[in-house]
Parts: sequence; C-alpha cells; structure tokens
Amino acid sequence: MPDKVLTLREALEHPLRRRIVAHLLEKPGLSVRQLARELGISIGSLTGHLVILERVGLVVEVRHSRKLQLYVNSEVLANKALDHSQARK
Repeated sequence: MPDKVLTLREALEHPLRRRIVAHLLEKPGLSVRQLARELGISIGSLTGHLVILERVGLVVEVRHSRKLQLYVNSEVLANKALDHSQARK
C-alpha cells in the first residue's frame, strides 16, 4: 500500500477500490466485516484499501453506538464528476 495517495484518481486506479466504492453505492451502511464477506476478501486486505479511500475523502465511517458503518461520500464523488465534465469542455 502506498504511503500517501494524493488524489482521488490515484485512489481509484486500483480495481478493488473501485469495486469497494461500487458496492457501497449499492449497499450503503455495511460494516467492514459485511463488506469483506460480500467482496470475498480478507478484512486485513479491505482495511488497507479503506484507509486510502478515507484519506481522499471518498469513503466515510459513521459510528452508531458500537457499530461502524461505511458510506460513500457522495459530495466528493459529485465534485469529481463535475471536475471531469468541465475538463472535457
């Protein structure tokens, strides 16, 4: 895992991170354990990728009592889409 991912683009270059984001868009609020199980990967592997996605602000953790839920930060995703569409003009 790279020490520092500086951009959203770099974070989404990895296919597993794209799968994580797509899965969370379809099923928001999953726990780390549930997400790992549904993607068929280890929790250890998943957490490393989640750290990168959280670092760029794309994934956020929300704690409800003792349960930690994962969500895609739609504002970051929308800003990226807007930046991309403006760059094409």
